[in-house]
Amino acid sequence: MTQRSSSWTYRLKQVPELENLEVEVEALGGSLRCDIRGKISPMLRFLIGRFFSSHDSLGTLASVKGSNIYSLYFPPIPSAAHERLFESFLSTHVFKRPKPMAATIGVTGRCQYRCVHCSAAGRSAGRPEMTAEEIRRVVDECLELGVSNITFTGGEPLLRRDLAGMIASVPPELAVSQVFTNAADLTPERIAEMSKAGIYGLQVSLDSPDPAEHDRMRGTAGAFAAVEKGIKEARRAGLLVGVSTYATRNRVWEDHFLPRMADLAAGWGAQELTVFDAIETGGLLGKKDLTLDRLSRWKLLGQMGAVNRRYRGKMRTVTQSWTNSGRGFSRLIGCLAGNFQIHITSHGEFTPCDFTPLSFGSIRDSPVGELWQKLLSHPAYSRRSLRCRMQNADFRRKYIDTIPEGEDLPYRLKF
Repeated sequence: MTQRSSSWTYRLKQVPELENLEVEVEALGGSLRCDIRGKISPMLRFLIGRFFSSHDSLGTLASVKGSNIYSLYFPPIPSAAHERLFESFLSTHVFKRPKPMAATIGVTGRCQYRCVHCSAAGRSAGRPEMTAEEIRRVVDECLELGVSNITFTGGEPLLRRDLAGMIASVPPELAVSQVFTNAADLTPERIAEMSKAGIYGLQVSLDSPDPAEHDRMRGTAGAFAAVEKGIKEARRAGLLVGVSTYATRNRVWEDHFLPRMADLAAGWGAQELTVFDAIETGGLLGKKDLTLDRLSRWKLLGQMGAVNRRYRGKMRTVTQSWTNSGRGFSRLIGCLAGNFQIHITSHGEFTPCDFTPLSFGSIRDSPVGELWQKLLSHPAYSRRSLRCRMQNADFRRKYIDTIPEGEDLPYRLKF
C-alpha cells in the first residue's frame, strides 16, 4: 500500500482473485472517495463502492493523519490496518473464506467489582492466567489470521501492570488496539502509559445514567464517579473514548435510558456509545425477562436513530440490535461470534465471543489459526448467522442447556 497525503492505494495481495485490483481511497473532509482500478465483475465493483460510501452518511468522529475515524471498532480510513480489514471482509463475504476481523483477549479474570450482569460470572478461576509472553503470541497469531482490531478485556485489564506492553505488541500498521475497562484504576498515570504504548481507544463500561444505580449494579460506591473522571482524563490526554452499556427490555420502555446515556457520554466527550443486548449468560443466566423481544428491539433502534441524528459527527451510538437486525449494511454483519470476532479467555480458552460459554480448545495446546478452523468446521458456526446465536432458542437448547451442571466454563465442546 502506498500513501499520498490522505489518499492510499489498497493492493489486495491477500486475496488471490484480486491480485491485479487496486482501490485508491481518499479522505476528503468527512467523505470518502474510492477509485477502483482493474478488471472485476460489476457486482463486486458495486459492493466495494457501497462498502466505502456507506460511511459518508455517518459523519466522522475524528481524524488522524488525514484519515477518517468512523468507529472505535474500525481502523482509520484510509490506512494500512483498514486495508487488512477490507481484505478480510472480501475474503469472508465474497470468496467464502472466512477471516476474523476482531479479536477480544481476556488478560485477567480478576476484577474490583461484582457486577450483577457479569458475562464471566460462574467461569472457572482455577486455571492459570495467560502470561504476557502467551498473550503476545496470541496477538501475533490473531494478526496472522487477518485480525485488524485487538481488544484487551477482563475481568479488569488495568489490574495487569504489564498491560502497556501488551498494547505495544499490536503494530498500528496491522491493527488498532482497544481496552475495555471499568475505570476504577483509570488514573492519569495509567492513561499516559497506554497512550505511550500506542493504544487506539478506550471502552469504558457504564451500567446506568443514574449514579446510585450504577454503583449498586457494580457493588461499589463511587464507581460512577470513577467512570466520569476516567473518561474526562482520557479525553484530556487525547485518547478516543467509547462508553459501553447494555439494554434490557424494561430499560428500553421505562427509563428511556439510551438518550440519557448518550447525553452523558457526549457531555463527557466520548465519541461512541455501544449498547449490547442483555444476554442470558454469566450473571444473567436464567433472567429471561430481561432479554429484548421484537418490540423492544424496534423501540431501541428508533432511539438509536434519533440519537445519531442529534449527535451526527460528534458521537455515534451503535447497538447490537442493529448489527443483528438484517437492515441495510448490517446484513453483512449479523452475529459477531465466529464470524467477525473471536475471543480468547484469560485462561487461554478459544471461544466464539465473550458471551458464549463454549470452548473449542486452548491456545496452550493449539495455535489460534487451528482453533479458528476447528470453529468453522462446527455445524453451529460453519454458516454465518444474521441473529445472535446466544439469543436463539434452538442454539441454546442444543449447546447451552446441555452443558453438564458443575462443569468448568467455558465448556469444552466434544469433537
